[in-house]
Amino acid sequence: MNNTPRKVKFSTILNLLKKKPIPMLFGFLFTLIPLFLVIVLSIVFSSFGNDTPEIDYELINTQGKEITAEITDIETQYNVTINGVHPTIISYKYLENGNEVHSKYKVLEERKIANLEIGDNVDIKELNGNSILKGLKPYDFSTGFFLLFPIPFLIIGLPFLIYSILNMKKELNLYKFGKVNKGKIISMMPKSGLPFSNVGQGIIIHYEYESRNGNKIIGESFTTDFSIMSDKKKDDFTPIFVSTENENKSCIVSKLDSLRNGWNI
Repeated sequence: MNNTPRKVKFSTILNLLKKKPIPMLFGFLFTLIPLFLVIVLSIVFSSFGNDTPEIDYELINTQGKEITAEITDIETQYNVTINGVHPTIISYKYLENGNEVHSKYKVLEERKIANLEIGDNVDIKELNGNSILKGLKPYDFSTGFFLLFPIPFLIIGLPFLIYSILNMKKELNLYKFGKVNKGKIISMMPKSGLPFSNVGQGIIIHYEYESRNGNKIIGESFTTDFSIMSDKKKDDFTPIFVSTENENKSCIVSKLDSLRNGWNI
């Protein structure tokens, strides 16, 4: 291989991915978009748990001391519904070592707290400055299930994405390190792209070239540069890149890519 790789611009790399639009489209739709949605939704919904202190319920319930607190506020979160029930934040205060401590506790127990009012006394358990309402488990909105959401999509999309990237890397490797050779054009066939966008539209070119040992090799390459249809015809020679590791691997050097990347080929 050449010691110094040729420069390849990012736009050329994107065009390589577009050469196989269907695997690329499926790969991106079923991997990147679900992952993006998971991140956004996790950030949004995690904010629901930021309005009450984080506590270790089991530890406080088993080791905490029982004291009495006074309810100072009861707030029902009507903008959140879990199985038809709205979470409720109960604010309360209690004395600890002569100091008045204020805390909040979120529950999902409408029936158990239906008769509670501001000013009522309630039993709580306190441990090291943290507390719970006795007999009421806290409502903890867990975003962990969001991590499971993209798994089915990843199973579908990752093979397509990997296939697209591997194919792109093969041709990118030729662009950077391939030996410049010339191929004799055998045929040129237009290929249609995806509906509406025309992504994947281009020319399939079959050509013949010689290996270092003088063997004839038939190559096939795809280019999105339609200028070759007007510049070249059957039996004309066109520049190609040939792998120095495996001479059966080659690709067309399009005029557009050569100009765009400054290869001067």
